[in-house]
Amino acid sequence: MLDVPSRALNSEIAADPYAWVDPGDRWVKEPRRLAPALDSFLAHAHRLGAEQVMFSTFQPASFRLWGVNRKVASRDPLDENDAGLIVNHLYGADGIARLQGGADINVMYQIGSPRKGTLRFRVNVTAITASRGAGAHVVIRPVRDLPQPLSSQHVEPEILAHYRMTRGMMIVSGATGSGKSTLIGAMTVEKLRDPDAHRNIIECAEPVEFLLDRVESPTSSIAQSEIPRNVKSFEEFMAGAMRRQPTDIIIGECRRPEHMIATIQAAISGHATATTIHAETVPLTMQRVASLLPPTQLKDAMTSCAQALRLVINQRLVPSRDGKWTPLREFLVCDAGYRRRLAGTKADDWPQITAEALETKGQSYAKAIDIALKDGRISEETAEAVRQEIG
Repeated sequence: MLDVPSRALNSEIAADPYAWVDPGDRWVKEPRRLAPALDSFLAHAHRLGAEQVMFSTFQPASFRLWGVNRKVASRDPLDENDAGLIVNHLYGADGIARLQGGADINVMYQIGSPRKGTLRFRVNVTAITASRGAGAHVVIRPVRDLPQPLSSQHVEPEILAHYRMTRGMMIVSGATGSGKSTLIGAMTVEKLRDPDAHRNIIECAEPVEFLLDRVESPTSSIAQSEIPRNVKSFEEFMAGAMRRQPTDIIIGECRRPEHMIATIQAAISGHATATTIHAETVPLTMQRVASLLPPTQLKDAMTSCAQALRLVINQRLVPSRDGKWTPLREFLVCDAGYRRRLAGTKADDWPQITAEALETKGQSYAKAIDIALKDGRISEETAEAVRQEIG
Protein backbone atom coordinates (compact mmCIF):
# COMPACT_ATOMS: atom_id res chain seq x y z
CA MET A 1 0.00 0.00 0.00
CA LEU A 2 1.23 3.51 -0.79
CA ASP A 3 2.24 5.94 1.91
CA VAL A 4 0.17 9.06 2.47
CA PRO A 5 1.89 12.09 0.89
CA SER A 6 4.48 13.80 3.08
CA ARG A 7 3.83 17.05 4.95
CA ALA A 8 5.95 18.98 2.43
CA LEU A 9 4.02 17.46 -0.46
CA ASN A 10 0.72 18.20 1.27
CA SER A 11 1.80 21.86 1.59
CA GLU A 12 2.61 21.91 -2.11
CA ILE A 13 -0.80 20.41 -2.94
CA ALA A 14 -2.58 22.92 -0.70
CA ALA A 15 -0.95 25.75 -2.68
CA ASP A 16 -2.21 24.33 -5.98
CA PRO A 17 -6.02 24.55 -6.36
CA TYR A 18 -5.92 21.92 -9.12
CA ALA A 19 -3.85 19.31 -7.28
CA TRP A 20 -5.34 15.94 -6.33
CA VAL A 21 -5.19 15.02 -2.64
CA ASP A 22 -3.86 11.46 -2.82
CA PRO A 23 -5.74 9.15 -0.42
CA GLY A 24 -2.68 6.89 -0.25
CA ASP A 25 -4.51 3.75 -1.37
CA ARG A 26 -4.12 1.37 -4.32
CA TRP A 27 -5.44 2.54 -7.67
CA VAL A 28 -7.48 -0.67 -7.82
CA LYS A 29 -7.95 -3.10 -4.94
CA GLU A 30 -10.42 -5.46 -6.56
CA PRO A 31 -11.22 -5.15 -10.28
CA ARG A 32 -14.88 -4.38 -11.06
CA ARG A 33 -15.63 -3.86 -7.37
CA LEU A 34 -13.23 -1.55 -5.54
CA ALA A 35 -10.93 1.14 -6.96
CA PRO A 36 -10.48 3.76 -4.22
CA ALA A 37 -7.63 5.87 -5.61
CA LEU A 38 -8.77 5.55 -9.22
CA ASP A 39 -12.29 6.71 -8.39
CA SER A 40 -10.94 9.54 -6.21
CA PHE A 41 -8.64 10.74 -8.99
CA LEU A 42 -11.37 10.55 -11.64
CA ALA A 43 -13.88 12.36 -9.42
CA HIS A 44 -11.33 15.13 -8.84
CA ALA A 45 -10.73 15.52 -12.58
CA HIS A 46 -14.48 15.51 -13.28
CA ARG A 47 -15.12 18.25 -10.70
CA LEU A 48 -12.43 20.43 -12.25
CA GLY A 49 -13.81 19.99 -15.75
CA ALA A 50 -10.66 18.26 -17.03
CA GLU A 51 -10.51 17.29 -20.68
CA GLN A 52 -8.99 13.89 -19.99
CA VAL A 53 -7.21 11.63 -17.52
CA MET A 54 -4.24 9.55 -18.70
CA PHE A 55 -2.71 6.32 -17.42
CA SER A 56 0.18 4.77 -19.34
CA THR A 57 2.30 1.84 -18.21
CA PHE A 58 5.70 3.00 -16.90
CA GLN A 59 4.52 6.65 -16.82
CA PRO A 60 3.06 8.87 -14.06
CA ALA A 61 -0.71 9.31 -14.02
CA SER A 62 -1.90 12.73 -15.16
CA PHE A 63 -4.89 14.80 -16.17
CA ARG A 64 -5.26 17.58 -18.73
CA LEU A 65 -7.04 20.83 -17.86
CA TRP A 66 -7.32 23.80 -20.25
CA GLY A 67 -4.62 22.29 -22.44
CA VAL A 68 -2.11 21.83 -19.58
CA ASN A 69 -0.97 18.35 -18.46
CA ARG A 70 -0.77 17.91 -14.66
CA LYS A 71 1.14 14.85 -13.47
CA VAL A 72 0.55 13.14 -10.12
CA ALA A 73 3.67 13.89 -8.06
CA SER A 74 2.71 11.65 -5.12
CA ARG A 75 2.88 8.38 -7.07
CA ASP A 76 5.52 6.34 -8.79
CA PRO A 77 5.05 5.61 -12.52
CA LEU A 78 2.43 2.97 -13.19
CA ASP A 79 3.83 -0.58 -13.16
CA GLU A 80 2.53 -3.52 -15.20
CA ASN A 81 0.47 -4.92 -12.33
CA ASP A 82 -1.38 -1.68 -11.55
CA ALA A 83 -1.90 -0.97 -15.24
CA GLY A 84 -3.46 -4.42 -15.68
CA LEU A 85 -5.72 -3.93 -12.67
CA ILE A 86 -6.91 -0.55 -14.01
CA VAL A 87 -7.67 -1.99 -17.46
CA ASN A 88 -9.52 -5.00 -16.04
CA HIS A 89 -11.46 -2.78 -13.64
CA LEU A 90 -12.60 -0.44 -16.40
CA TYR A 91 -13.48 -3.18 -18.90
CA GLY A 92 -13.71 -6.61 -17.27
CA ALA A 93 -11.62 -9.66 -16.42
CA ASP A 94 -10.46 -10.11 -20.01
CA GLY A 95 -9.41 -6.49 -20.57
CA ILE A 96 -5.68 -7.16 -20.82
CA ALA A 97 -6.32 -10.29 -22.89
CA ARG A 98 -8.35 -8.19 -25.33
CA LEU A 99 -5.44 -5.75 -25.71
CA GLN A 100 -2.98 -8.59 -26.22
CA GLY A 101 -5.23 -9.89 -28.99
CA GLY A 102 -4.83 -6.62 -30.87
CA ALA A 103 -8.23 -5.06 -30.07
CA ASP A 104 -8.73 -1.71 -28.35
CA ILE A 105 -11.30 -0.89 -25.68
CA ASN A 106 -13.96 1.80 -25.95
CA VAL A 107 -16.46 1.86 -23.08
CA MET A 108 -18.19 4.10 -20.55
CA TYR A 109 -17.25 4.03 -16.86
CA GLN A 110 -19.45 5.29 -14.06
CA ILE A 111 -18.83 6.26 -10.44
CA GLY A 112 -21.75 6.40 -8.01
CA SER A 113 -25.33 5.27 -8.48
CA PRO A 114 -28.42 6.68 -10.22
CA ARG A 115 -30.05 7.30 -6.84
CA LYS A 116 -27.15 9.19 -5.26
CA GLY A 117 -25.78 10.75 -8.43
CA THR A 118 -23.25 9.51 -10.94
CA LEU A 119 -20.12 10.69 -12.70
CA ARG A 120 -19.60 9.28 -16.18
CA PHE A 121 -16.42 8.83 -18.20
CA ARG A 122 -15.60 7.80 -21.75
CA VAL A 123 -12.73 5.29 -21.75
CA ASN A 124 -10.37 4.30 -24.55
CA VAL A 125 -7.56 1.80 -23.98
CA THR A 126 -4.91 0.85 -26.52
CA ALA A 127 -1.97 -1.55 -26.24
CA ILE A 128 1.46 0.11 -26.48
CA THR A 129 5.10 -0.86 -26.75
CA ALA A 130 7.53 0.91 -24.41
CA SER A 131 11.25 0.59 -23.76
CA ARG A 132 10.54 -1.57 -20.70
CA GLY A 133 8.02 -3.85 -22.41
CA ALA A 134 4.39 -4.05 -23.50
CA GLY A 135 1.83 -1.91 -21.75
CA ALA A 136 -1.46 -0.06 -22.00
CA HIS A 137 -2.39 3.54 -22.72
CA VAL A 138 -5.64 4.53 -20.99
CA VAL A 139 -7.36 7.81 -21.89
CA ILE A 140 -10.44 8.66 -19.83
CA ARG A 141 -12.60 11.65 -20.76
CA PRO A 142 -15.02 13.01 -18.15
CA VAL A 143 -18.54 13.43 -19.50
CA ARG A 144 -20.82 16.14 -18.18
CA ASP A 145 -24.18 15.16 -16.79
CA LEU A 146 -25.77 17.14 -19.63
CA PRO A 147 -24.11 19.05 -22.46
CA GLN A 148 -23.48 22.75 -22.06
CA PRO A 149 -26.54 24.61 -23.33
CA LEU A 150 -26.35 26.20 -26.75
CA SER A 151 -26.64 29.61 -25.09
CA SER A 152 -23.18 29.13 -23.52
CA GLN A 153 -21.48 27.67 -26.61
CA HIS A 154 -21.37 30.88 -28.68
CA VAL A 155 -23.40 29.24 -31.44
CA GLU A 156 -23.80 31.42 -34.53
CA PRO A 157 -27.31 32.65 -35.48
CA GLU A 158 -27.12 30.93 -38.88
CA ILE A 159 -26.55 27.55 -37.22
CA LEU A 160 -29.37 28.19 -34.75
CA ALA A 161 -31.65 28.98 -37.69
CA HIS A 162 -30.94 25.73 -39.57
CA TYR A 163 -30.14 22.86 -37.16
CA ARG A 164 -33.84 22.08 -36.52
CA MET A 165 -34.30 20.66 -40.00
CA THR A 166 -37.03 18.05 -40.48
CA ARG A 167 -35.12 16.01 -43.08
CA GLY A 168 -31.64 15.82 -44.54
CA MET A 169 -28.18 15.48 -43.04
CA MET A 170 -26.11 17.60 -40.67
CA ILE A 171 -22.41 16.79 -40.23
CA VAL A 172 -20.39 18.12 -37.30
CA SER A 173 -16.67 17.56 -37.77
CA GLY A 174 -13.48 18.29 -35.87
CA ALA A 175 -10.65 16.66 -34.00
CA THR A 176 -11.08 14.38 -30.99
CA GLY A 177 -12.10 16.48 -28.00
CA SER A 178 -13.26 19.46 -30.08
CA GLY A 179 -16.80 19.38 -28.69
CA LYS A 180 -18.63 17.69 -31.57
CA SER A 181 -20.79 15.50 -29.31
CA THR A 182 -21.39 18.41 -26.93
CA LEU A 183 -22.75 20.56 -29.75
CA ILE A 184 -25.05 17.85 -31.12
CA GLY A 185 -26.10 16.95 -27.57
CA ALA A 186 -27.09 20.54 -26.81
CA MET A 187 -29.07 20.74 -30.04
CA THR A 188 -30.88 17.54 -29.08
CA VAL A 189 -31.72 18.90 -25.62
CA GLU A 190 -33.23 22.01 -27.23
CA LYS A 191 -35.41 19.84 -29.48
CA LEU A 192 -36.55 17.76 -26.52
CA ARG A 193 -37.48 20.82 -24.46
CA ASP A 194 -39.38 22.50 -27.31
CA PRO A 195 -43.12 22.01 -26.64
CA ASP A 196 -43.90 22.36 -30.34
CA ALA A 197 -41.22 19.93 -31.60
CA HIS A 198 -42.99 16.52 -31.46
CA ARG A 199 -39.73 14.69 -32.25
CA ASN A 200 -39.04 10.98 -31.88
CA ILE A 201 -35.25 10.81 -31.69
CA ILE A 202 -33.11 7.67 -31.77
CA GLU A 203 -29.35 7.59 -31.33
CA CYS A 204 -26.63 5.01 -31.81
CA ALA A 205 -23.10 5.60 -30.52
CA GLU A 206 -19.97 3.79 -29.38
CA PRO A 207 -20.35 4.71 -26.57
CA VAL A 208 -23.31 7.01 -25.71
CA GLU A 209 -21.91 10.07 -23.93
CA PHE A 210 -24.89 12.11 -22.68
CA LEU A 211 -27.88 10.19 -21.33
CA LEU A 212 -30.70 12.46 -22.43
CA ASP A 213 -33.72 10.47 -21.27
CA ARG A 214 -33.52 12.53 -18.05
CA VAL A 215 -34.42 15.68 -20.01
CA GLU A 216 -38.09 16.48 -19.41
CA SER A 217 -39.84 16.79 -22.74
CA PRO A 218 -43.47 17.82 -23.16
CA THR A 219 -43.93 16.40 -26.66
CA SER A 220 -40.80 14.52 -27.78
CA SER A 221 -38.95 11.31 -26.94
CA ILE A 222 -35.42 9.93 -27.19
CA ALA A 223 -34.07 6.38 -27.20
CA GLN A 224 -30.29 5.83 -27.13
CA SER A 225 -28.47 2.60 -27.99
CA GLU A 226 -24.84 1.81 -27.28
CA ILE A 227 -22.60 -0.46 -29.33
CA PRO A 228 -21.91 -3.24 -28.44
CA ARG A 229 -23.82 -3.17 -25.14
CA ASN A 230 -27.33 -2.72 -26.57
CA VAL A 231 -26.85 -3.48 -30.26
CA LYS A 232 -24.08 -5.61 -31.75
CA SER A 233 -23.19 -3.27 -34.57
CA PHE A 234 -24.02 0.00 -36.25
CA GLU A 235 -25.37 -1.93 -39.21
CA GLU A 236 -27.87 -3.82 -37.05
CA PHE A 237 -29.03 -0.58 -35.47
CA MET A 238 -29.65 1.01 -38.86
CA ALA A 239 -31.49 -2.07 -40.14
CA GLY A 240 -34.02 -1.70 -37.33
CA ALA A 241 -34.13 2.10 -37.27
CA MET A 242 -36.45 2.44 -40.26
CA ARG A 243 -39.04 0.21 -38.58
CA ARG A 244 -39.14 2.45 -35.50
CA GLN A 245 -40.51 5.50 -37.36
CA PRO A 246 -38.15 8.11 -35.90
CA THR A 247 -38.18 11.74 -36.93
CA ASP A 248 -34.48 12.17 -36.05
CA ILE A 249 -31.55 9.75 -36.20
CA ILE A 250 -28.21 10.53 -34.55
CA ILE A 251 -25.18 8.49 -35.60
CA GLY A 252 -22.31 8.79 -33.13
CA GLU A 253 -19.58 8.82 -35.77
CA CYS A 254 -19.09 7.87 -39.41
CA ARG A 255 -15.86 5.89 -39.65
CA ARG A 256 -16.43 3.34 -42.40
CA PRO A 257 -18.13 3.32 -45.83
CA GLU A 258 -21.08 1.30 -44.54
CA HIS A 259 -21.66 3.94 -41.84
CA MET A 260 -21.68 6.73 -44.42
CA ILE A 261 -24.04 4.92 -46.78
CA ALA A 262 -26.49 4.06 -44.01
CA THR A 263 -26.42 7.66 -42.75
CA ILE A 264 -27.14 9.00 -46.24
CA GLN A 265 -29.97 6.51 -46.69
CA ALA A 266 -31.50 7.64 -43.39
CA ALA A 267 -31.29 11.28 -44.47
CA ILE A 268 -32.88 10.80 -47.91
CA SER A 269 -35.63 8.64 -46.40
CA GLY A 270 -37.25 11.60 -44.69
CA HIS A 271 -35.35 11.76 -41.39
CA ALA A 272 -33.36 14.58 -39.83
CA THR A 273 -29.99 12.87 -39.51
CA ALA A 274 -26.90 14.05 -37.63
CA THR A 275 -23.44 12.51 -37.45
CA THR A 276 -19.82 13.37 -36.68
CA ILE A 277 -16.64 12.96 -38.72
CA HIS A 278 -13.00 13.58 -37.92
CA ALA A 279 -11.72 16.39 -40.17
CA GLU A 280 -9.96 19.75 -39.73
CA THR A 281 -12.07 22.06 -41.92
CA VAL A 282 -15.38 22.05 -43.79
CA PRO A 283 -13.71 21.43 -47.22
CA LEU A 284 -11.69 18.57 -45.70
CA THR A 285 -14.91 17.24 -44.18
CA MET A 286 -16.34 16.91 -47.68
CA GLN A 287 -13.12 15.26 -48.81
CA ARG A 288 -13.51 12.78 -45.97
CA VAL A 289 -17.17 12.16 -46.87
CA ALA A 290 -16.18 11.46 -50.48
CA SER A 291 -13.48 9.03 -49.32
CA LEU A 292 -16.11 7.09 -47.36
CA LEU A 293 -18.31 6.52 -50.42
CA PRO A 294 -17.79 2.97 -51.76
CA PRO A 295 -16.19 2.97 -55.24
CA THR A 296 -18.70 0.38 -56.47
CA GLN A 297 -21.58 2.72 -55.57
CA LEU A 298 -19.80 6.02 -56.08
CA LYS A 299 -22.05 7.76 -58.62
CA ASP A 300 -25.33 6.95 -56.88
CA ALA A 301 -23.82 7.59 -53.44
CA MET A 302 -22.52 11.00 -54.52
CA THR A 303 -25.92 12.02 -55.84
CA SER A 304 -27.71 10.83 -52.72
CA CYS A 305 -25.20 12.52 -50.42
CA ALA A 306 -25.50 15.81 -52.30
CA GLN A 307 -29.29 15.64 -52.06
CA ALA A 308 -29.15 14.92 -48.33
CA LEU A 309 -26.72 17.61 -47.12
CA ARG A 310 -28.23 20.52 -45.21
CA LEU A 311 -25.57 21.78 -42.80
CA VAL A 312 -21.82 21.13 -42.33
CA ILE A 313 -20.08 22.46 -39.23
CA ASN A 314 -16.42 22.16 -38.32
CA GLN A 315 -15.41 23.10 -34.80
CA ARG A 316 -12.18 23.54 -32.85
CA LEU A 317 -11.53 24.67 -29.29
CA VAL A 318 -8.90 27.36 -28.75
CA PRO A 319 -7.54 29.13 -25.64
CA SER A 320 -9.78 31.93 -24.45
CA ARG A 321 -8.70 35.08 -22.62
CA ASP A 322 -9.74 33.57 -19.28
CA GLY A 323 -7.33 30.64 -19.70
CA LYS A 324 -10.04 28.14 -20.62
CA TRP A 325 -11.43 27.11 -24.03
CA THR A 326 -13.74 28.80 -26.50
CA PRO A 327 -15.12 27.35 -29.76
CA LEU A 328 -14.38 28.58 -33.26
CA ARG A 329 -16.57 27.30 -36.08
CA GLU A 330 -16.42 27.09 -39.83
CA PHE A 331 -19.80 26.19 -41.32
CA LEU A 332 -21.82 26.04 -44.49
CA VAL A 333 -25.59 25.96 -44.90
CA CYS A 334 -26.03 23.70 -47.93
CA ASP A 335 -28.54 25.37 -50.22
CA ALA A 336 -29.98 23.88 -53.42
CA GLY A 337 -27.38 25.51 -55.67
CA TYR A 338 -24.47 24.07 -53.69
CA ARG A 339 -26.06 20.63 -53.63
CA ARG A 340 -26.56 20.71 -57.41
CA ARG A 341 -22.89 21.58 -57.93
CA LEU A 342 -21.82 18.63 -55.77
CA ALA A 343 -24.14 16.24 -57.60
CA GLY A 344 -22.89 17.35 -61.01
CA THR A 345 -19.16 16.99 -60.52
CA LYS A 346 -16.46 14.51 -59.48
CA ALA A 347 -15.90 13.71 -55.81
CA ASP A 348 -12.33 15.01 -56.14
CA ASP A 349 -13.77 18.47 -56.79
CA TRP A 350 -15.92 18.57 -53.65
CA PRO A 351 -13.31 20.24 -51.38
CA GLN A 352 -12.70 23.09 -53.87
CA ILE A 353 -16.43 23.64 -54.51
CA THR A 354 -16.98 23.70 -50.76
CA ALA A 355 -14.12 26.16 -50.17
CA GLU A 356 -15.63 28.51 -52.76
CA ALA A 357 -19.09 28.22 -51.19
CA LEU A 358 -17.66 28.97 -47.74
CA GLU A 359 -16.30 32.30 -48.93
CA THR A 360 -19.57 33.43 -50.52
CA LYS A 361 -22.30 31.71 -48.48
CA GLY A 362 -20.81 30.36 -45.26
CA GLN A 363 -18.43 31.24 -42.46
CA SER A 364 -14.75 30.42 -42.88
CA TYR A 365 -12.31 30.15 -40.01
CA ALA A 366 -10.85 33.51 -41.05
CA LYS A 367 -14.25 35.09 -40.43
CA ALA A 368 -14.74 33.12 -37.17
CA ILE A 369 -11.38 34.39 -35.87
CA ASP A 370 -12.32 37.99 -36.63
CA ILE A 371 -15.63 37.60 -34.80
CA ALA A 372 -13.98 36.02 -31.74
CA LEU A 373 -11.42 38.86 -31.65
CA LYS A 374 -14.16 41.49 -31.90
CA ASP A 375 -16.09 39.77 -29.09
CA GLY A 376 -12.98 39.73 -26.91
CA ARG A 377 -13.01 35.96 -26.52
CA ILE A 378 -9.50 35.36 -27.84
CA SER A 379 -6.20 37.25 -27.93
CA GLU A 380 -4.36 38.35 -31.05
CA GLU A 381 -1.70 35.74 -30.22
CA THR A 382 -4.29 32.97 -30.25
CA ALA A 383 -5.80 34.30 -33.45
CA GLU A 384 -2.42 34.27 -35.18
CA ALA A 385 -1.69 30.74 -33.95
CA VAL A 386 -4.99 29.49 -35.40
CA ARG A 387 -4.33 31.32 -38.69
CA GLN A 388 -1.01 29.50 -38.90
CA GLU A 389 -2.71 26.14 -38.23
CA ILE A 390 -5.31 26.55 -40.94
CA GLY A 391 -2.83 28.01 -43.43
